Amino acid sequence: MPNKSRSGAKVKLNSLLLTDKEYKQIADKYEPKKNIVGNCLKAFLVGGTICLIGQCIMQLFMTFAGMTSKQAGNPTVAILIIISVILTSLGVYDKIAQWAGAGTAVPVTGFANSMCSSAIESRAEGLVLGVGANMFKLAGSVIVFGVVAAFIVGVIHVIFGLGGAH
Repeated sequence: MPNKSRSGAKVKLNSLLLTDKEYKQIADKYEPKKNIVGNCLKAFLVGGTICLIGQCIMQLFMTFAGMTSKQAGNPTVAILIIISVILTSLGVYDKIAQWAGAGTAVPVTGFANSMCSSAIESRAEGLVLGVGANMFKLAGSVIVFGVVAAFIVGVIHVIFGLGGAH
């Protein structure tokens, strides 16, 4: 018997004939319920905690190294990336991400985690063709998106003169 699911025709499933609507009702009954408010709260708390840690690191650079906030930005980001890579290598970051969801993906640590995870997964293929090539598959799309977005924002700025003094 042909399986025509888009037209509402009967679909054979374990010797039962179900319409799309009947199948969806059964699937919905067994689908885990989503706690949207709880997930948003966890993402907010973890993402905010990562940013708070970054702010504390930045404040340490400003207080003990005599840097301005602009000077302290780059080493702060570097330390956050190093922490993310270490936690990813130990398998801790992925457990935090599993619990927190999008809260770990938004800051720069999420990008570092993605790059590091890609490199770890591909290490068996060698350093150049495995780690190097696969690690930058993700980075390439992010860099292209960043460049295109910056170009569009720049064009809007030039055309409309938005964003302050030239």
